[in-house]
Amino acid sequence: MKKILCLWAVVGCFLFCGLCVRADVIWEPEDSFYKKHSEECVYVNRLYTANGPDGEVILYKSPEMPIAVLTWENGFRARIQYTYQDADGIVWGIFDDYGGNIGWMPMEYMELVYDSISFREEHAAEIREEQGSLDKEYIGESVLLWKYPGSEEYVTMQLESEPAYQHVYDDGNGNSWCHVGYYYGHRDKWICLDDPTADYVQLYPDGFPGAAYGMAGTESGVKGRADGTVVEQGVNGTIKAGTETDGTAAAEAQSRGANRIKPKVNPAMAATAAALVFIVAAVTVILLVKLKKKTDK
Repeated sequence: MKKILCLWAVVGCFLFCGLCVRADVIWEPEDSFYKKHSEECVYVNRLYTANGPDGEVILYKSPEMPIAVLTWENGFRARIQYTYQDADGIVWGIFDDYGGNIGWMPMEYMELVYDSISFREEHAAEIREEQGSLDKEYIGESVLLWKYPGSEEYVTMQLESEPAYQHVYDDGNGNSWCHVGYYYGHRDKWICLDDPTADYVQLYPDGFPGAAYGMAGTESGVKGRADGTVVEQGVNGTIKAGTETDGTAAAEAQSRGANRIKPKVNPAMAATAAALVFIVAAVTVILLVKLKKKTDK
């Protein structure tokens, strides 16, 4: 009986470890071009806002195949997983929602959404190295894990252990923040050391000191722009915005649209395709001639 229990315990450990590994796996796009050029692609996994010519960003089959597969109106937000730089120096990003929508777009038409990486780059001189962990007294409490200090975006989690940190930042309100690289599936988060359970209004009753970074809201659903415009992310890659661009902006967009960046067909691929077409045509002609001869007999 003890041997059976031990065996089941070992099996359970393997299953648990397997689940943990799968939880942290980096999903790769189900795309033939990506699979062929995966070693040349750079992992990004950051949120961007569409800002293309003529008020839209067109997604293509690949950086070498100018077949449009999806269109986003400007303002649409999407997470770009990988980027690829072609021979002309143009950087392309790939989007895959793992629901059938997948395509490549020029990253020149995508604006990075301010995030924790942006915050750390901007405040590098103010962030100091300091290792530690959150006090044990907060275990069992609902603690807020922030996108970055002052972002208004956070997730609430009941702590099971003390999150470890390596860097600390002091904001203009005298609050100290620690950067947590990873904690139970949550990556790249910030916790307010002075009051880990406090929300934005409690921490900043008069607003965040200094410039306002990012936007309020979450990474899905309705979002607010810095100018107050509400943008709704659509299911099929479109958005509805509360304001329209003025005539000048529209004219500039139209001018940019005339020189829109599009994929260039790979000469080798074109030659291969032409050769295949020629072979298929030749074989078809030969078969038809043979069929005609048999019919004449």
